[in-house]
Parts: sequence; C-alpha cells; structure tokens
Amino acid sequence: MPDPSIPSPHAQRWLTGVLLGLPVLAVIAAGPRWSWCLLLITTATVALWEIHGLLFPEPLPLRWQALSFSTALLMPLAAFSGGITGLSFILFCAVFGAFFLMMLCSPRDPDEISRIARLSLAWFYVPYLLSYVLIIGSAPDGRSWIVFVLAVIITGDAGAYHTGVRFGRHKLFEQVSPKKTIEGAVGGLLASIVTGMAAGTILFGDLSPGWILAFGFSIAIAGQIGDLVESMIKRNCGKKDSSGLLPGHGGLLDRLDSLLFSFPLMWFFLQWAVRN
Repeated sequence: MPDPSIPSPHAQRWLTGVLLGLPVLAVIAAGPRWSWCLLLITTATVALWEIHGLLFPEPLPLRWQALSFSTALLMPLAAFSGGITGLSFILFCAVFGAFFLMMLCSPRDPDEISRIARLSLAWFYVPYLLSYVLIIGSAPDGRSWIVFVLAVIITGDAGAYHTGVRFGRHKLFEQVSPKKTIEGAVGGLLASIVTGMAAGTILFGDLSPGWILAFGFSIAIAGQIGDLVESMIKRNCGKKDSSGLLPGHGGLLDRLDSLLFSFPLMWFFLQWAVRN
C-alpha cells in the first residue's frame, strides 16, 4: 500500500520542476549576465558529471576529470567574455589538450583514443551547447529570446507528457524511448506553437507572426529531437535516467535535453533572420 506521506511521482515531478525552475527563471529574467555565467557553470558541471556516468562504466582517472571539469568551467566563461569565438577556442583547446595529455601519459594505450572521443562528445553535447545561452544573452533583446525558448520548450514538455499519458496509443520511436507516443509528440508540438505565438507576440511585437511561428515550430522540433537523442544515449549506455539527482525527473541532464539543441538553433535564427 502506498505511503500517503510520500508524494506521488507526478507530484514529485511538479514540485521539483517548480523548485528548480523558479530560481532559474528569476536569474534569466532579472539577474545580471555574470549571474547567468555562474548558473551555466554550475549546470554544465553537474550535467557533465552525469554524462560521465553514462559514457564511462569506470570512474575517470583524476587527470582526465581535471581536464573535463576545467572545460565545463572555461566554456561558459569564454562564451561570456569572448562570444562564439571564445567558446570555439576553448573547445579546440580541450580536444588539443586531451591528445597532448595522452601523449604525455599513455601514448601507446589504444583505449585512450576511445576515451578522448567520448570526452569530446561530452564537452560538445553539454557545456558547449549550453554556453549558447550566454551568447544569445549578449544579443539585442537576448534576455527575451532566452525566455521565449524556455517558454516554448517547457510548455512543450508538459504538453507532451500530459497528452501522452491521457491519449497516447501509438509509439513514436520505441527503439529509442518506449514510453513516448505520437499523440504526446503532437500535443507537445501544439502546446509549444501556441505558447510561442503568445510569448512572441508579447515580447516581440514588431516581429511578423510568420517569423514567430517559424521560430516556435523549429525550436519545438529541436526540443523533441533533443529529448530523443538523450534517450538514445541512455539506452545505449544501459541507463534509464542520467542520475537520481532530481526526484520525479531523474537527472539534471534529463531536464536539459530538450534545450541543448534549441539554444544554438535560436542563435542561428538571430544571426540569419532577425539581424538581417
């Protein structure tokens, strides 16, 4: 018999989402950009620790941990101070440093090549993609664009979850994520589009409805694909969640997966459509 003193998984999901989401939204909406940088460093470090747990069955040697977590620290700092150029330079330095470290410590160990490949994936997938938040933040109306992306993705996730639970019948991609359904995906997409149109109209009154619809739709698709990508990584690594850090949600990476591709896509939109 369930213990009534323990919240249900659904209640845990909502409570964790509120306790985690409100401080983040407060920082994004009102905090100075240096607070964004601090938030990104903390988030990237925790999410990188989680993906280490997925990609590496055994703990990394200390020298590799030092290099990896230094990358999670330096990428947001570089994006904050040097934009896309600084961010790309740190990615280059991390990969270069990995090969140099192998050359110094274990130049004839073929397993180190696989380790470098997996670390490079982790650096690109987590701190590199996340750092686009800071690059967008430096653009005109950057704060509003970040809020727009968050609104589209958060409502899309909620819409997909509730639509899937209530109406889900047909599997979306069972090999990757057995619980996701076509009905849930459509419900999430519709929720994202409606929210995107409303948020875009409020935040960017001078932008045409067509552009707002295109942005919201594209970000929603990127979010759903990002969710499936992380599910694919977890299944290939034999894990259900990236960690047990967040009650009702799994790990922090499980909450970030829909955003990881969305922020860079939003930045490309700003470069291509809004500024020109």
